[in-house]
Amino acid sequence: MSSALETAFAEEWPRVVGVILRAYGSVDIAEESAQEAFTRAADRIAAGEKLRNIGAWVTTAARHVAVDSLRREAALRHKLPLFAEPEACEDSAEEIDDRLGLVYVACDPLLSPEQQVALALRIVCGVPTADIADFFGTSGATIAARLTRAKQAIARSGERFSWPGPEDRAQRIGAALTTIYGVYTLGHTAVAGSDFMDSRLSGLAFLLARSIVAEHPGDTEALGLLALIELGEARGVARTTLDGMPLTLAEVDRSAWGRQRIRRGLELAARALPGGGRFALQAGIAGLHSSAATWEQTDWAAISTLYHGLSRVWPAPVVTLGGIIARSHLGPSELDRAAVELRRIGGQASAELDRRIFAALADVEERRGAWASALEALAAASLGEQNEAVLRYYAERPTGSSSAPVNDDAPPSEPESEGSAPVREGTR
Repeated sequence: MSSALETAFAEEWPRVVGVILRAYGSVDIAEESAQEAFTRAADRIAAGEKLRNIGAWVTTAARHVAVDSLRREAALRHKLPLFAEPEACEDSAEEIDDRLGLVYVACDPLLSPEQQVALALRIVCGVPTADIADFFGTSGATIAARLTRAKQAIARSGERFSWPGPEDRAQRIGAALTTIYGVYTLGHTAVAGSDFMDSRLSGLAFLLARSIVAEHPGDTEALGLLALIELGEARGVARTTLDGMPLTLAEVDRSAWGRQRIRRGLELAARALPGGGRFALQAGIAGLHSSAATWEQTDWAAISTLYHGLSRVWPAPVVTLGGIIARSHLGPSELDRAAVELRRIGGQASAELDRRIFAALADVEERRGAWASALEALAAASLGEQNEAVLRYYAERPTGSSSAPVNDDAPPSEPESEGSAPVREGTR
């Protein structure tokens, strides 16, 4: 895929899917038409043709694909007049934010939380099914079935699809925030591949969070999520070395952090904290890390207090892990206690969460001077890891220094309803 087409895909995919979905009323047709249109564009470019406006070309092509698809469906032929191709009006005043609109589509209350996140990653972000499966720690077949059931549930909800209006959007805001958080988690630390982060997804999550705050400016959880992402992105430029090696908070060059973005994030976090919700509290934790001038000046006592509050409103295993990590910095006795607690919960969670637990244990054991135990924990953290940058970090640690990129501000990720979490490196 050419660089121009890759850029167009990242920018135009949600808009194309949204246009087709609103016009023809089927999530399946919208996704398949967009995919086919981008494939055709890739073939044209590979053949030497120059497409001046890839987004417009793909949108038109997707419309034609959708109409052809509908015509092939015998059961829908009598309804074709309802699906007459609309005039091109994507830039009109009536055009709504397609990206955020698609998130609300994915957050249909008929769907489970897992289906909502999976569908959003697919139709809003264009994430391949295999990568979504990696994110959830399951098989591609399972995710494909989950996506199929989600689309069928939306299709059964009415004879004609209706784009979510203001009332639907207001009712779905909680699920939308959770879904956007899932998108950011996946971008903050990539599930697999050579890159530590996926800036396309984290950037999209920021735009979605900003859009939802513009729509609901007084919602403290929306403000908290935007603050959380703003603060995370402000520190993002310093999360790796020039050759892509991940760094812990103790290792980063804090002078490279985006101070203007940190100021905005702290202002948003201050507005969100009175709400006391899960995103507001995570933003508070992120704010404490972001405002510490040095690693040594981190206010671990305050962070531990916020983790205690977070565990009360969101009692997830990853929150328990974050609290243990924070308390381990409060003195020798808490460090010893952390080693015991991490060993107790290790091996009882999902494979993804277990890797984070063992990474934390490696860090704790190194700080205790237990090098053999640290190396053993690091080996356990490496099992099943598919992010090549993280694996390279593990492999290149000097002898006697086994620290994993535990990132002590590691955020909780969104858990599945059963309690197992598709956890990635923290987004705080």
